[in-house]
Amino acid sequence: MRLRAATILTMLGLGLAACGGHEKPKAAEPAVAGPAKDVKTAEVVRAGGAGEVAVPGAVQARKRAALSARMPASVTELPYQEGEWVKAGAVVVRLDDAALRAAVAAAEAGLKAVESDLERTKALLAKGAATPRELEQMTAAASGAQAQLTGARDSLSYAALRAPFAGRVASRRVNLGDVVNPGMPLIEIEGEGGLELRATVESEIAATLRPGSKLKAVVDGQPAPLVATVVAVAPSGDATTHRFEVKADLPAASGLRAGLFARLLIPGVTADPRITVPAAALFERGGLTGLFVFDEGKASPPLGGRGCPRRRHGRDPGRRRARRACRPRASGLVDGAP
Repeated sequence: MRLRAATILTMLGLGLAACGGHEKPKAAEPAVAGPAKDVKTAEVVRAGGAGEVAVPGAVQARKRAALSARMPASVTELPYQEGEWVKAGAVVVRLDDAALRAAVAAAEAGLKAVESDLERTKALLAKGAATPRELEQMTAAASGAQAQLTGARDSLSYAALRAPFAGRVASRRVNLGDVVNPGMPLIEIEGEGGLELRATVESEIAATLRPGSKLKAVVDGQPAPLVATVVAVAPSGDATTHRFEVKADLPAASGLRAGLFARLLIPGVTADPRITVPAAALFERGGLTGLFVFDEGKASPPLGGRGCPRRRHGRDPGRRRARRACRPRASGLVDGAP
């Protein structure tokens, strides 16, 4: 009995000693920041609201014609290549017309025979050997033969596609030997007369545009925006997209040609508020695109995410204390670096 009591007292003493000897954990010391780095910063700009909206569009020639087939046939001649100059009325595509020429020859022979019969009937009528009724029938037959010849000649003209105006061949859609059907585009020609920008806008924007309005146009390959003059705004919109087409003339500029992508900048339109930074302030890490911001003398944690655009980037408008972005792409920066 005494042995059991002594054992219990010994165990209690050891437990109290263990509790009494336990020390509180020390607070983790803050990480020592490395030496300050020299970095360049760029202004973080708030955009949107009552600013301007960029509407995508395309540069096109003011005078442009797409020539299509009006009959089923094979292509026998393509005398001009893309970019070559053609005169007005020049044949740019010729289709197989052997059957049409045969039809014209047959119509000419038929007309000649009917005209001969008509003259004979007139002579017989003068001698009293024919009736006025027979003369009327021969006259009608001659008119019908003439109409057949006119139709055959018109069909033959469809085999030769001619340039409606002087210009350059913009594109060829077919090759020699191709079999085409009615309505199939064969060749496109762009005439002189300058270039224009075509874009589609929403109804709210279309209501603010008027012919003669001056807008900025950012065109790929141009070092500075061009001044575009609105010449037409479609009175009705597309039934599918509910957007309205806008045409704006572009001034002559080096390197400007049809087919280039462009953006029409329309001022005074309410846009979604956003924060923008230059692309030079961005960096990629682990498949993500982000940036460091200069906040209270230190580089704050990077912002960003997968799939950020490359030009000017929107950021969280709620981060109001982040006024400047570190650039160039934060090489060697870490979170909290001075």
